[in-house]
Amino acid sequence: MSLVIITFFASIQYAFLKGVPESVSTFEFLFITSLIGFVLLFFVFFNELFRVDLNHIKQCAILSVESFAYSFLLILGSKGVDSTTVSSVVSSYFIFIPILEFIIFKTMPQKNILIAIVLVLSGVFLIMGLDVGTLVNKRIIFLLLTDIMIAINIITIGVFAKGSNPAILAMGQLFFTTILSFILWTIESKINGAAMGIPREPQFWGSAIFISFFIRGIYTVVQIYAQRYVSPVNAALVFSSEIIMTMFASSFVVHFLNYKSTDSPITLVKTIGVVVMLAGILISDSNFINIFKKRKISIDNT
Repeated sequence: MSLVIITFFASIQYAFLKGVPESVSTFEFLFITSLIGFVLLFFVFFNELFRVDLNHIKQCAILSVESFAYSFLLILGSKGVDSTTVSSVVSSYFIFIPILEFIIFKTMPQKNILIAIVLVLSGVFLIMGLDVGTLVNKRIIFLLLTDIMIAINIITIGVFAKGSNPAILAMGQLFFTTILSFILWTIESKINGAAMGIPREPQFWGSAIFISFFIRGIYTVVQIYAQRYVSPVNAALVFSSEIIMTMFASSFVVHFLNYKSTDSPITLVKTIGVVVMLAGILISDSNFINIFKKRKISIDNT
């Protein structure tokens, strides 16, 4: 349930990203949102800082590089692309996790996971209206690279979260991301000869505050806590439901924020895609499979 809740926050972030002006540097946006997110967690989990050790610092540095990379690529890829398409492509990162786990850990995915991947991927294409041509876009390359980095990050969190303090990992990740993005923003400004000013557009701050609190702050902590108990593949499949939430919630959020919407309407094909995706997500859950098997055995016995 924790993963589902933060997935909802992630699903509507694309609508808020529409409020980031083209004139605002991607590094600047990352710096501001990471800084606000870090300050929020700092005040909430201040006492946890006394438990920091060298291992935590190393893990935080690694996670910050990964999160910075996929956040940067996501912002680049989402500009000028409708929310449903962005969410569709980004939600497909679960495909890379079994591949990476096999390469790194030499573990073969279970049969129900393979079936789930096929169903979820089929649902993604149905939700996209079977319009493969939508994928032929230079922005999609950034989104596919985002998929790979998110997959790597989820696997890394799965390894680190089991033996480390989640609050420290979340704070440290944002701390290093803030420093890294500020350095790159400074370099970018020097190269372009631009002044480093704080944006004043109300739309920018609406987007920045949402991303800071719900994505950089709450999402980061909850994900690390939850992945102590959920495998990377199962976590990714739950996260893939993001596209469903985006499809139904994005248009409302964009209208509420008074942003220009480029999202296509909900159709019967997309609705079927939602059902197929949900079936895949349920099949990926071993607990759901066990309940189904027990009921089947009970019926057979009677």
